[in-house]
Amino acid sequence: MNVVRDLLQWTVILCLGYVVTVYGAYGSMIAYSMLEERLRRRRRAFESLDRIRASSLTIPVSIIAPVYNEAPIVAQSTRSFVEIDYPEYEVIVVNDGSTDETLAVLQREFDLEPIEHFYRRRYESGPIRGLYRSRTHPKLVVIDKVNGGKADSLNCGLNLARYRYICGVDGDTILSRSCLLNGMRLALADPQRIVGVTGHIAISGRPEEALADDGEPAKLDQRAFLAFQHSDYLRSFFNNRLGWTRLNTMLCAVGAFQIWRSDVIEEIGGFSTTFTCEDIELTFRVHEHFRREGREYEIVSLPDTVGVTEGPDTLKKLIAQRERWQRVILETVISYRRMVFRRRYGAVGFVGVPFFVLSEVIAPVFELLALLALAASVALQALDVEPALLTLAALALMNGLMTSAAVLLEDRTSRAYPLRDLVRLILLGPLDLVIYRPFIVWARLKGTWRYLRGDQGWHKFERNARPASA
Repeated sequence: MNVVRDLLQWTVILCLGYVVTVYGAYGSMIAYSMLEERLRRRRRAFESLDRIRASSLTIPVSIIAPVYNEAPIVAQSTRSFVEIDYPEYEVIVVNDGSTDETLAVLQREFDLEPIEHFYRRRYESGPIRGLYRSRTHPKLVVIDKVNGGKADSLNCGLNLARYRYICGVDGDTILSRSCLLNGMRLALADPQRIVGVTGHIAISGRPEEALADDGEPAKLDQRAFLAFQHSDYLRSFFNNRLGWTRLNTMLCAVGAFQIWRSDVIEEIGGFSTTFTCEDIELTFRVHEHFRREGREYEIVSLPDTVGVTEGPDTLKKLIAQRERWQRVILETVISYRRMVFRRRYGAVGFVGVPFFVLSEVIAPVFELLALLALAASVALQALDVEPALLTLAALALMNGLMTSAAVLLEDRTSRAYPLRDLVRLILLGPLDLVIYRPFIVWARLKGTWRYLRGDQGWHKFERNARPASA
């Protein structure tokens, strides 16, 4: 029995040591994020979006949007793509063999007509069944292809893309009208060095309702379940990605909004179809490629909100989404483990990838250990209630502080949301640990188990229900 108690004690000490290390890493990253946000805000005062909008030197962009069974939202998302405020761009929607009414909705809403189009097949992708152009929106081309997955659809769109920069987006994302102006202002400032740009994506159960009349995000989903997810996104983008940008270790240009120089994508061979998700793997591959060759480059994250994506509105959908994210993180980090602590890879190898390992890869191990230790303590009647509650309160406070930091950074950037909504997010912050986080822990454990079993399925969940009139 003494051996069991000693083992339990050392497990608790190990878990507490991990927690202190993780929160220390997060705290350091928040400090870097604040520095980056301050720098971006100061530079913004000297930048003019009107100049970008009016300049004949502004570089055109090809937007590529893979869609699969997106009938409930594809009309609204595609309309947001074709109504972006930017001098010159094209929109390529790739219908990846949808089995619902996705293609029919596009045909009806955008008056599509069949076209013949010759292109250079630079990337392997599934067979194309039809090509269409909109009679009402000449910028819009729709590809109907055999199902092959998101990466395959992006590669198919790349084959038809005409412009120097490509912007990959998700079919369930409603883009803000200023997203390309904000994203490309960084690339245009240093097109030789900046090879990739991403931005903050807000979350809503119905993203088509989250934009104001000016086409900018201004409405938060009032459901607590979605509010917890929104806070999670804020912490990821503003507490982490801005700090990664400052250190040039930005390791995930999110699939909902990722801008890349097309020559860089061609140089590294396009999007990989061998990983569960394409975005994080591509970002790792770009880092690995440029670091290995010793070339200067930057991948940056905007502090601006560039769109709103659909968040799962049930626990089942949330767990399906987050376990897939865990699997792709494990796939990618383990595939690129050679980068860790190698001088050739600089800050990416000494800071970026180790941060991922610490906060994502091994997190489920310690979360499981903590749960087992708690259960064993109760079974052995060894749980000291008062210290346990104090520890729980301290962790909840730390989560609340991280949420508050993210809300502050987002508000300093955009001033988009009413004060009452921001206060609500801050008040919900400490509750995240006991209400929302347990389900994320379960999803990460499930994702880790599925990764170990070799599962690479997408496990796509159904879109959230809309009113009959929508």
